[in-house]
Amino acid sequence: MAEPRDQGATPLVNFGGNVAFAPRHRYTPSSEAEVLEVLDRHAGGTIRVIGSLHSWSDDTVSDDAILDLRLFDQVAIETRGDEIWATIGAGCVLTDALAQLRAAGATLPTLGAVTVQCMAGVVSTATHGSGCSSLSHHAAALRVAAYDPLTGKARILELDRGDERLAARCAVGAMGVILAVRMRCVPSYLVEETLVQRDTLDEVLAGEASYPLQQFVLVPYLWAFVVFQRRDAGSERTGRPSWWRLIHRAYALLGIDVLLHLLIKALVTIGRPSWIRGFFRSVFIHLAWKDRTVVDRSELVLTLHHELFKHLEMELFVPASQLADALAIVRHAIAVFDGSDAEPDPAVEAALERVGLLDELRRGAGSYTHHYPIFIRRVLPDDTLISMTAGASEPFYTISLFCYHEPRTAFYALSDFVARALNRLHGACPHWGKYFPLGYADIEEYYPRLPAFRAICERHDPRGTFRNAYVNRVFGFSPARSAIIARRRDRGAVPVHRAARPR
Repeated sequence: MAEPRDQGATPLVNFGGNVAFAPRHRYTPSSEAEVLEVLDRHAGGTIRVIGSLHSWSDDTVSDDAILDLRLFDQVAIETRGDEIWATIGAGCVLTDALAQLRAAGATLPTLGAVTVQCMAGVVSTATHGSGCSSLSHHAAALRVAAYDPLTGKARILELDRGDERLAARCAVGAMGVILAVRMRCVPSYLVEETLVQRDTLDEVLAGEASYPLQQFVLVPYLWAFVVFQRRDAGSERTGRPSWWRLIHRAYALLGIDVLLHLLIKALVTIGRPSWIRGFFRSVFIHLAWKDRTVVDRSELVLTLHHELFKHLEMELFVPASQLADALAIVRHAIAVFDGSDAEPDPAVEAALERVGLLDELRRGAGSYTHHYPIFIRRVLPDDTLISMTAGASEPFYTISLFCYHEPRTAFYALSDFVARALNRLHGACPHWGKYFPLGYADIEEYYPRLPAFRAICERHDPRGTFRNAYVNRVFGFSPARSAIIARRRDRGAVPVHRAARPR
């Protein structure tokens, strides 16, 4: 067996440029045997996996060993009666997976905003679109490399049932190295989309019954909504697309994904708050191709091209019942940080006073003018242990803040404040793979199955090899406990794991 080649300390920087590190060892294995060899070689160290590095949290950081699974990019498609199933390699980029599925008349059951991520990263962090559960929810089976609880040697796990599968569906790399994911796909379909303007949140939400795939943006300083009204338009037609569809595609790419972002980057470079406010109050709304309906392939309508320009994103998940109050806080915080003449919201300020955050808000007054629409998507509950909507009793909405300007110090101050405020008042939790300013103490009560998740991870990784500082910080792993478990294993004792405490 050929040994995996160590490529040395190659500096790595994520897509947003906010995370950089230089591991001592980097491997690009070409076989499962080589993956196991790396796991045994670095057992007791720290091993993390990278894909496209399209992430804004420090979930990939390791100063020891990095696994790059780009060669695990195979897609195997099979038909069972009327069902289409795909086994997708961990390093397969979504764009490539979608192309191969399309040739078979199928597509993934849901899609996020971009398709540049690798499959393992998509599942590990519960990447989602709008109006559906995340892709993690749909993982029927996962092939994972981890450690044998008895021998401590690396081995392959096939996880297709029980809590271990639920844990692996979204584990942020803490359970082992995902090698492949198997899921049931759906026939290729069309999506109908119409962009409309709405003045109130109630008007936006009233359209969900007719447009279950819709997402929307809150326009800063105008404080109106632009809604991407979307719904399934049936099976995909064959043949060449109409001129109308081609024009819409060109406008979506050049007008929205390129021109809009160039304008925003120019405005933040100039740095005049009054120009940014004027742009959103008077210009932005006219860039949207409103009240025109287009029907096109699902992967073209449901996705954007946010990856074309470097940026940073924080995404917070709030229960549907809390959305209106949460958006009121976001709106008030943006207005106060901007220092504009907006009237204070007494209800918001009273709520912030109750949780000890009003003074912090006032200290930020006039320090930052937000320069991007607030994106909002609806995510259904997941059947997982720790994805952001795991076991939820109602849908959640995500609230995303984007930053296209550097340095980001002022944006971090706004984001940190919004995260703390929505967390304390409305149970908001950040996306695992995006900017994550909170810690375990802030989120533990909202993830009642975290103890069960930690127990499963410790069973298959008693030394904590797959856990970096980020994983320990947000999931509440104790390095001391990991050391005790590792010593017990080395003495031949099997660790005892307590069941999750009911809440």
